[in-house]
Amino acid sequence: MVSVLLSSSLVSTTTFIHNAAYAQKSNTGFGDTTYLALPNGKSIPIKYMINTGKVLGVVLDKSRATLNVILSSTSSDNGNLTIQIPRNIVDNKKEGNADAPFRVHVDGKDATFKETANDKTTRTLSIQFNKDAKVIDIIGSTSTVQ
Repeated sequence: MVSVLLSSSLVSTTTFIHNAAYAQKSNTGFGDTTYLALPNGKSIPIKYMINTGKVLGVVLDKSRATLNVILSSTSSDNGNLTIQIPRNIVDNKKEGNADAPFRVHVDGKDATFKETANDKTTRTLSIQFNKDAKVIDIIGSTSTVQ
């Protein structure tokens, strides 16, 4: 009985992740766009450019203020992802409401990245990743999306 519950839970989690986010090509001028699906049925576009591999989707772990970017790479080369993150999805602030640097992990390890732009509604990061990378975690301090 317990194994049935665990299997059911695993299938349910996998289904949630599959339904929670998907990537879709779009001509935005920035590159491509993926959509973060929210529990209320709405979705938020997230613009990105990637030079090797594909973005399969994005998943928000709101309790950890972390945006997980799921990658697929068939290239033998290392890659770079430039992603424009809406501040209501994930932001990182220090005292006085000033911007603080994000923490970024690739497959659980500290990543090389830089913030290339920011404004009142978005922050843009350029993140390097290895050829075998599967998940990039962009870790902030707040997530206010509903």
